[in-house]
Amino acid sequence: MKRSLRTRLMLNFLIAILVTAVVVVVLADLITLNQITYMVTFAGQRTARLLAPTFAEYYLQHGGWQGVEQLMIRYRQALDVPPPPRPMMPHLRPETHERLLLLDAQGNQIADSVLQHPALVLSAEDKEKGFPIVVQGHEVGRLIVVSTLPEVQRERSLMLRQIRRWMILAGGVAMLAGLIVSAMQAQQIAAPVRALSRAARRIAAGDFSQRVPVRGEDELAEMARAFNAMVEQLAQQQTLRHQAMSDVAHELRTPLSVLQIELESLEDGLTQPTAETLAGLKAEVEHLGRLVEDLRVLALSEAGELPLTRERVDLASLVDGVLRRMQGAAAEKHVSLAAQVTDKPVEVWGDAQRLTQVLLNLLSNALRHTPSGGAITVTVQRDGEARVSVRDTGEGIAPEVLPHIFERHYRPQGSDSGLGLSIAQHLIRAHGGRIWAESRLGEGSTFTFALPLA
Repeated sequence: MKRSLRTRLMLNFLIAILVTAVVVVVLADLITLNQITYMVTFAGQRTARLLAPTFAEYYLQHGGWQGVEQLMIRYRQALDVPPPPRPMMPHLRPETHERLLLLDAQGNQIADSVLQHPALVLSAEDKEKGFPIVVQGHEVGRLIVVSTLPEVQRERSLMLRQIRRWMILAGGVAMLAGLIVSAMQAQQIAAPVRALSRAARRIAAGDFSQRVPVRGEDELAEMARAFNAMVEQLAQQQTLRHQAMSDVAHELRTPLSVLQIELESLEDGLTQPTAETLAGLKAEVEHLGRLVEDLRVLALSEAGELPLTRERVDLASLVDGVLRRMQGAAAEKHVSLAAQVTDKPVEVWGDAQRLTQVLLNLLSNALRHTPSGGAITVTVQRDGEARVSVRDTGEGIAPEVLPHIFERHYRPQGSDSGLGLSIAQHLIRAHGGRIWAESRLGEGSTFTFALPLA
């Protein structure tokens, strides 16, 4: 039969409490019995030791044990009768008065302090427990305190049974209290687990808004925090997957539509397959290829899975190489390209290919918005960090547009893609840097990214 976690915890707690209670009761019973036996035995031996000189004096005075029963009678009356001026019996406290047996030198019982009482059958071991009575260097008898004998100690079992009953009752009360406490503890442990189970089932059904409460600083709270972090990651991955699908549909719709129209025109004979037409189709295919690559890079960077091959990169050399690649496109548009590099070495740890892609995106964006006869300047500075700025003399960006230019799919001033600046931002962040833009209408724009120095 299936049992809940709460039930299993309660059963485990109850078993632990039961075992503990049984062990405590058994040990307490043994300890109590041993202590009572020790106290009775010690008291009896003390009584025998105190009385032995009196019996030795009697033996010496009478030359034997004849009439010793009278001495036993005086001992028995010592409880109620004050001692005589010259006592034959030492004064004893009431708790020290015990039943006495007197044995002769041969071990025969010759006197008992309790009259009309069944005679005790003593074993050799019982006789050895008697205190020796020595007269002139010879043992003439033994004095036995009956309470020290195991047979008589059994008569105290009634008191031990009462003590044992109280112990069992105390153990039962402890078990009941432990059961209540264990039920409360099981509830406290099982409640977060049930909450996790409910949340996990809802998440499996696609509801990523589920979170579990975090209480305290124990392992259960740590598990709840880890669970919530996992749900955050799952929700983020789900959002990224939906966003990637949206990106594909959004970015590929226009070039695919253009290709479809061109191909249908060729198929219907409306357009001739001239070199110019084929070049246009090739350009659209290349544009599709760039879009697919941009989408892939953007998806990987947002998921934190974009691989970076880090090495020591000289930003001055990197800028020089990128400018040489862009010279042809700039000359075709009659835009001048220039670089301003500090005399100090500016090196960072990064992926040279990805940093080149960032700079190409920024330069392409600047070239697209810089009119003929304009200028683009790339500046490399070192000021506690490495800074690269791309400044153009284009039309500038409106203040209401500027906060949105790094958002995906945003197309400022007729750009052909809303992914370039967003990709640049994600790549710089993957390098532990930051990127921003400054612009004034009619005066141009400046895009700057900063990276930690190597």
